Amino acid sequence: MPSTARRLAIEVIQRVEQGGAFLNLALDSALRSAGAIEPREAALTTALSYGTVRWQQELDRAIEAHSARPLQDMDGPVRAVLRLGAFELLHHKTVPARAVVHQAVELCKELRAPNAAGFVNAILRRLSEVRAAPALPSQAADPIGRIAALSSHPRWLVERWARALGLEEAEALCCANQIQARATVRRNRTRATLEDAREALRADGLESEPGRYSPDALVLQEGAPPALDLEGHAQGLFQAQDEAAQLVALYTAPSAGARVLDACAAPGGKACHLAELVGPEGRVVAVDLHARKAKIIAEAAQRLGHTNLEARAADATLPLPGEAPESFDVVLLDAPCSGLGTLRRHPELKLRRTPEDIDRLAALQQRLLEAVHTLVKEGGLLVFALCTFTPEECDETLARFRAAHPEFVPEPPPAGWALPAAQALVRADGSLLALPNRSGTDGFFAIRLRRSAI
Repeated sequence: MPSTARRLAIEVIQRVEQGGAFLNLALDSALRSAGAIEPREAALTTALSYGTVRWQQELDRAIEAHSARPLQDMDGPVRAVLRLGAFELLHHKTVPARAVVHQAVELCKELRAPNAAGFVNAILRRLSEVRAAPALPSQAADPIGRIAALSSHPRWLVERWARALGLEEAEALCCANQIQARATVRRNRTRATLEDAREALRADGLESEPGRYSPDALVLQEGAPPALDLEGHAQGLFQAQDEAAQLVALYTAPSAGARVLDACAAPGGKACHLAELVGPEGRVVAVDLHARKAKIIAEAAQRLGHTNLEARAADATLPLPGEAPESFDVVLLDAPCSGLGTLRRHPELKLRRTPEDIDRLAALQQRLLEAVHTLVKEGGLLVFALCTFTPEECDETLARFRAAHPEFVPEPPPAGWALPAAQALVRADGSLLALPNRSGTDGFFAIRLRRSAI
C-alpha cells in the first residue's frame, strides 16, 4: 500500500496539473481532508508535492530519456506517478531505489491504472540505475539551455531574464527560485510588539528571527506550518506575509491620518498593513474585483482589529463608485501581474505562464494606471507595485504611463521607512526592486510617483 504522504502528494500534483489549482491551496486542502496525520507525514507530503512541481522540467527530461513514449501521450495519473518517483530518485537519494519503484507501482494500482504498473516499473527501474538527470547542455554552445535545464525553468523565461540581467545573474535568480521560501509573518502593530509576536510563536513551538528589511517581520524556522494554523494568528497578533510584500506598504509610507486606496487589494496583507500605518484617524479603502475576495479582506481586517479599513468589490479599471476624482492622499496599485517574483512559493507559475501572458498583463496594468491615477490628490502619491520584475510589466509600463502623465514624478522613500538594509534595494530612480537571489525574499517592484501641479 502507498504511504499516506505519497497518496496525498499524488492528489496535489494532479490537482495542480489537471485542475489548474494553486499548489499551496491544493496542498492545504489535501492535508486538511486527511484529518489527523503524523507531522512527519505532513512534512513529507509538502516536500514531495513542492519538489515534484518545482523540478518538473528536470524530471520530465529524466523520464523521457528512459521512455519511448512522450509524456504528453501518457494519462495524467501515470505522468504524476512517474514524476513523483523520478523526484524521489533524483532528490531523495537516501530512499532506497527499490522502495521508490515499489511505491510507484502500488500508486498505479490505487489510481486504477494497473495496466500502467509494468510501464512505470520499467521506466523508474532504468532511471534508478543512474539516479541522475541527462547531462546539461554545453555552456559554450547553449548557455540559455544549460541554465534552463540546471534550474528547471522554461527556456523563454531564462532568455528574458538573461537579456535584462545578464547570463550570470539570470542563473543566480533561477537557482534562487528553486529554494523553498521560509514562512514569514508580519506582526500587527496595533496588538503586539515584535517580541510579543515572537513569544506567541514560541508558545506554538516555533522559533523565529527578525527580518533583515522590515521592522515588523519574523522569519519562521524551516518546516514551520502555515501561519493560519497558529494560535497567535487567530488572536490577530500577526499575518502571514513575505518580507518583500511587507516592504511595499512601508515604502508607500502613508502619513498618519491619510486616506488611502488599495486598488487591487486581495488577499489584504498590504491593505491591513496600511491600516496600521495610517492609524485610527486614517482610512483605507481596499478594493477587489471579486466579492468573495473582498470578503476575505474584510475578515482579515476584523481579525486584526482594523476598524479603519473598508473592503469593497469593484472593478478598478472603471470609475470607483462613490469616489470623486482626487479624493485620496495615497493610491497603491499592486496590480495583477505574472507573479514571477513568487516562484519560490508558487513554482507552478513557471509551468503556466507564457510570453503572451506578460504582454496581456502589461496591457491590463496600463489600463489600471489610467483609471486610478485620477483619484490621487494634487500633491498626493501613487505607488505602482508588482510581485514580478519583468521589464515589460515594470519599467516599460511605467515609462508609457509617465510619458502620458508627466505630472507624476518619481521620488525615493522617506528616511527611516524600513530597516537600513532595505536601502540597498532602492534604485537610482527611487524605485524598489527586490530579487530573490539578491535579497532572499520574494521578487517585488514598486515606485513612488508624486502628483505635482502642471
